[in-house]
Amino acid sequence: MFAALFALITFGVDMDVVYSRAGGEELKMDIHRPLDAGDKPLPCVVVIHGGAWVGGQRQDMDQLARVFAAKGVVAANISYRLAKAPKFYRWPSMLDDAQTAVRFVRENAAKYRIDPLRIGASGASAGGHLALFLGSRDTRDPKPAEFPVHSSRVGAVLDLFGPTDMTKDYPRNGAIDFLFMTVLGKPRDQAQKEIEDASPIRFMDSKSAPVFIVQGLADTLVSPNQSRTLEAKLRELGVPVESRYVEGMGHGGDLADPKVKAAYESGIDWLVGRITGNGTR
Repeated sequence: MFAALFALITFGVDMDVVYSRAGGEELKMDIHRPLDAGDKPLPCVVVIHGGAWVGGQRQDMDQLARVFAAKGVVAANISYRLAKAPKFYRWPSMLDDAQTAVRFVRENAAKYRIDPLRIGASGASAGGHLALFLGSRDTRDPKPAEFPVHSSRVGAVLDLFGPTDMTKDYPRNGAIDFLFMTVLGKPRDQAQKEIEDASPIRFMDSKSAPVFIVQGLADTLVSPNQSRTLEAKLRELGVPVESRYVEGMGHGGDLADPKVKAAYESGIDWLVGRITGNGTR
């Protein structure tokens, strides 16, 4: 998706870094590091793939991670547990994993030359949904087994067409109802509490991280209303928010379209500016 943004650069990658052992799984991240950046700690972006919480893989976001590395930012693209065979991990396993990844980065900041105070998050679709949680909700598990002394919160979020309010805009049909059942572990009509818990907009407050939204107006998988509702909520709370709503852009978009490419570039530059200190709160 992000190949058109990728420039030839020099960077290093620490592959297959195990950041968590949860549910009997080894969860890994790939850490993309700018080279020749001196000895000072660098800001970091946790990058999260999409796939409706049932699919996708961290390698889907390699190109975006490299774009961040090209701009002098460490990028950690992460795997997380999915609601798919054979184990069908249910919500909130995915959130717990993303939060653990942030705490791992802080725990190992010196090793990877990261500034633990300058961490952002970016994700696409389901990954955008999880990234929004990282900006609005600290560690969900009251007794996390891994790195409990660290916060799971990030300082800025680039949300690429992520769902924001699971209680609305999702039609009642067999495919959507099956997805809710698969991710939440119970029929949709019996999962009101879980649906609300899986809605990042329910956790937004005046201390939430600033957000940049990229949303296609022709998106048939995540309604543009999801992004509009989020933007309105953040403005009401006084949280800085910027957005790019792109005419004709579907779910993800084609970077050959100048409008789509410009929207992504604006969001990436915004996030880099925020976490490097060149942006404003």
